[in-house]
Amino acid sequence: MAVLSTRDYKNVFKILDIVYSVPDKNAMFRAVCEELRKSIGIYSAIFAPTDPNTGEYYFNGYEVFNNSEGAMVLYLDYYYAQDPFITCKWYENVNTVAQNTELVPERTLIKSEFACDFLLPKASVFYVLAASLVAQGDMVGTCGFHRQKHEGDFSARDKKILNVILPHVAKAIRNLDLMPGLELSKERRGVIAVGRDGRPFYMNDPAKQALKRIPPGQVPDPGLGPEPAFFKNGPRTYRIRTVPLDRSGEDRLILLEPYPAEHRLNPKFAGFKLSRRETEVAVLAIQGHSNREIADLLFVCEQTVKDHLHNIFEKLDIRRRSELAAKVLGLRTGIKPNQAL
Repeated sequence: MAVLSTRDYKNVFKILDIVYSVPDKNAMFRAVCEELRKSIGIYSAIFAPTDPNTGEYYFNGYEVFNNSEGAMVLYLDYYYAQDPFITCKWYENVNTVAQNTELVPERTLIKSEFACDFLLPKASVFYVLAASLVAQGDMVGTCGFHRQKHEGDFSARDKKILNVILPHVAKAIRNLDLMPGLELSKERRGVIAVGRDGRPFYMNDPAKQALKRIPPGQVPDPGLGPEPAFFKNGPRTYRIRTVPLDRSGEDRLILLEPYPAEHRLNPKFAGFKLSRRETEVAVLAIQGHSNREIADLLFVCEQTVKDHLHNIFEKLDIRRRSELAAKVLGLRTGIKPNQAL
């Protein structure tokens, strides 16, 4: 296992300062790459953002460092399917880089179509370190760091430096993507602003409803890890995200998103022929809201909610609330283990 020197850690801290201080993700990625060129000798790099819901690459928003836009477009349009990082499914190992020569032997890689048709002639590189970036359960994108053939392969030290940095890069990019959507989101997301003393100084109505007198300090902190965190209070479950309000990270926002999320549930209703209002009621019911709470949220009377639920049950051929989530999400209930397919 590689051991980093004092100088290496100084370089890492310098890069982390850039990660959390540059307010534009593309500019931040370029600045990080400039430092990595000095510290581990990368020749070029790419960042390809992905849709957090589907994992598919975006053609807009990518960033190229010291390489051609044409090579990036060709990669996203065709050659990515031949990339060892994709074919070997290394992208499932998030925030951890892999060498292409670890995934495929160098003697095999250099004869491959990917190397002969793309890496060497079009991207002008051969050795690659690549990783998927994930923060608190949100897929952020994929990044790759390259060297030319004559520069030699990356070392264990180079990999360790990137593995220290990448979780922070993932979280910083996720934060920059998330903040503009806070005001635009129409979903009933709880927002809590917490100071460095751990006490809230702002809480919106959905957050108050989610907590119901439970102290914000009892809400789990997802931290720097790639896994999502959840908070359950009674019949309702919330997905938790945190966003720093300043560079120190001591003041932060805690975001409570009803789970399953509205934007993920809505497509599930496509084949059930529900009206728009019936879909709204069904989403809130699956998220654990009572009839009274649904009525308050939709500004209707409680009897109207009951009428909508009656219509929903008839259209979905179910009898009670407890069957609603199973029907919409495709879950199977009442099946013994030896009966499962």
